[in-house]
Amino acid sequence: YMDNEWGDGLPLVPPTRHNVEQMLKATPLAPDKVLGSIKSPDGSSIIANVTVDKVAVNAVMAGAKPEYFPVIIAAMEGISDRNFSHHVFSSDGSFNLLIAVSGPIAKKINMHSGTGLFGHGWRANNTIGRAVRLCMNNIGNLKPGKLDTALTGRASSHTFYVLAENDALSPWAPYHTVRGYKAEDSCVTVSGIGLGGDFSGYGGGTGGAWTVESVLEGIIGKIAPNRRMFASFMPGVGLGAFARPFNYIFVLSPDTAQALKKRGFTRQSLQDYIIDKTSVPYEELSKAEIEGIKRRLSEKTEAFGGTDNIPDDRIPVFWENLKPGGKIPVIVSPENLNIYVSGDVSGYNFGALYLLGAHSTKPVR
Repeated sequence: YMDNEWGDGLPLVPPTRHNVEQMLKATPLAPDKVLGSIKSPDGSSIIANVTVDKVAVNAVMAGAKPEYFPVIIAAMEGISDRNFSHHVFSSDGSFNLLIAVSGPIAKKINMHSGTGLFGHGWRANNTIGRAVRLCMNNIGNLKPGKLDTALTGRASSHTFYVLAENDALSPWAPYHTVRGYKAEDSCVTVSGIGLGGDFSGYGGGTGGAWTVESVLEGIIGKIAPNRRMFASFMPGVGLGAFARPFNYIFVLSPDTAQALKKRGFTRQSLQDYIIDKTSVPYEELSKAEIEGIKRRLSEKTEAFGGTDNIPDDRIPVFWENLKPGGKIPVIVSPENLNIYVSGDVSGYNFGALYLLGAHSTKPVR
């Protein structure tokens, strides 16, 4: 298998006909159903179509149980969605992938969401991520040093980062409810995250005293400086590579979420609060920022497959606020602020960011 570049350097389970058939029995989908496609790094062409049977082969090799298969399918549907940017898998920067599972399926298949939530020792979490990794290797041909050009590799690249929401300890409805799904649904969200994982901490745990205020200040302080995108239209020019819109992910520990709930925050009102606190009043914008915003709203760039542009449905919001009394959002859309609850009591709060265009939520079928 390694001689043919089918593996990831670890022992594999042989995808015999029997093993693959057992995996396929776990889904009502036809083996030849096309879930989507893997695109070339620049998004201009299709490398391969993702079919259910191809995913099953890689799930078997990863050591996944059949009951995990619907979650793996949902993850691959998200990644192979036509709007999902595959820059995260091919860039020479060590960007990475987060796979987040929310809803009843996580408990049903014994996914871990407590202490050591990203750690080893949890078959469901680890083999779900490994199956997705092998799919990208074997279906998408994203092999290290070839189409995957990450100069230092990708942290946790055998499994990516696999997360299950801790519904038992969360005071709020599951994450996917803000994406339009019902609480009783199960969903998988795939998201690009920054270089090497790029997880920033926002307090919590046992390392020192923390307050709700300090956690919120840290989160707001991470987002607010990205107003630099206002004044820089061309990516990486003048104000550096971070002068662009981002998708944000924050993972709160259950005790932090419960403390926020006591302050009256719902998941939605917390999202609204952070968006408001990081938006910039028109009166505080510099002349360069105003001109930069106008360029972003009026012109398109092909950088990163077009994901550096303000989405069309949000352009009217910016124009409406680009006047006295208005506030320009640093978080381009509410869909670009994603808040999960995971870990254990006395857990840490952390977060990551990535370019727009690499975020998708799909239901588990």
